[in-house]
Amino acid sequence: MDLSAFPYLQGNYAPVEEERDFGDDELVIEGEVPRQLVGAYMRDGANTAYQPNHYVYPLDGDGMIHAVYFNQGKVRYRNRWVQTSHLLTERKYGRTIYGSVGKLLEVPQEVIDAGGEPSPIRNTANTNVLYHGGKLLAMWEGGFPHLLNNDLSTVGLYDYDGALQPGDALTAHPKICPDSGDLISCTQRWDSPDYFLQVFDKNGKHKQTTRVEFQRKGIIHDLQITENYVVIFYAPAFHSVEKAMKGEDPFEWQPELGTKIIAIPRDGVSEQLVFETDPFFSWHYCNGFEEGGKIVIDYIWISSIPFTQAQGTGVEKQPRRMYRMTLDPKTKQVTNEQFSDVFCEFSRVDERLMGKQYRYGFAASSNRDWGDAHGYNCTGRYDFETGETKLWEFGEEANAGEPAYVPNPDSDREEDGWVTNFVYNPGEGAFLSLLRAGDFDAGPVCKIRIPGRVPNGFHGNWCQDLVL
Repeated sequence: MDLSAFPYLQGNYAPVEEERDFGDDELVIEGEVPRQLVGAYMRDGANTAYQPNHYVYPLDGDGMIHAVYFNQGKVRYRNRWVQTSHLLTERKYGRTIYGSVGKLLEVPQEVIDAGGEPSPIRNTANTNVLYHGGKLLAMWEGGFPHLLNNDLSTVGLYDYDGALQPGDALTAHPKICPDSGDLISCTQRWDSPDYFLQVFDKNGKHKQTTRVEFQRKGIIHDLQITENYVVIFYAPAFHSVEKAMKGEDPFEWQPELGTKIIAIPRDGVSEQLVFETDPFFSWHYCNGFEEGGKIVIDYIWISSIPFTQAQGTGVEKQPRRMYRMTLDPKTKQVTNEQFSDVFCEFSRVDERLMGKQYRYGFAASSNRDWGDAHGYNCTGRYDFETGETKLWEFGEEANAGEPAYVPNPDSDREEDGWVTNFVYNPGEGAFLSLLRAGDFDAGPVCKIRIPGRVPNGFHGNWCQDLVL
């Protein structure tokens, strides 16, 4: 492949071709692996298999899962492609058939006639990997998730026993309620402007649907739960499939419409609350909770839509900051304040405190300027009690991924868990880092060094008790 024209396929954004397996005797451990950890850290990401027709922002590329399995001090690594129907069709023909989300391609009739995947919209399965209700799922918000085995082999599309209907697109950003074990998710459809809140119980059985009506389908990437609400941001950001098929810029930003915040009651029957504020965009929430009758939301603020079809605009590199928003259900007042001036994204918390009052947020962060493409060379800890932001830098040229929280099974305190992520540092190589959540100054308690490279990716999670 010739990737030279695409900034977000350079350096550690570039794909890897190999599927690899390394046992405990092949991984170099620096420090000490916590022996009480039994489970796996898995992370999904875009991994381009064939020459792309177009690639501006890393939304495209077939999903590849990278996993490190832990079992009482022993570790194993493996990575696998998610074998989607789009990837399998391209494998059959040995070339690119499906285009970018920003510039779709018409599927050749000969491919359709031969039984190839007919949809021009690639189910990338590249955004998140989640373990819930005994099911391991690779997720992408534009279609069904893919069910995986523990060894990362692909089973196939998963419809939650028929709860998902053809055309439903399940979000890649659900939240798990720490009290009930419910998975709070949503579906959107290409043929409807509306948003459908979906709830699945701790065993993965569908239990509730709540409809939110919109005049136009918006780009709604994430959701946040609190005790009584599910909060979403309806920014004036839109995508047109018709324009993408014509080769026109399909992304639209209409700031005159402002951004609406919708608080959807979790009981499924109470009145939905609508708040209005100045336009802004957000990919990701950190956490949320309720206090004194108000709703508090911590999230990553971006001033406008951070992607476009054209290359070299720099819109994807605009400032991203940790913000705290307070919503007053009585007055409908919105207070929106910057918490930190650090460039950050991919914010996470101790999932045991999801929707509850908490102290620490964690995010991929940067303390330097980047060139053609933005990135993150630090893991940041955002202390909502003291207001302090603390960074652990992995190196000026390092690529540090989204931090996921790994709970300490012997403690319910936030500070006693670990924060883990994949890091690639030129000259040092690839490794999985574990930082003690309560002691960033000490640096990683261990680095699990992985032969070869682990590319930059998207979202990952700790999968408790999932082993090979």
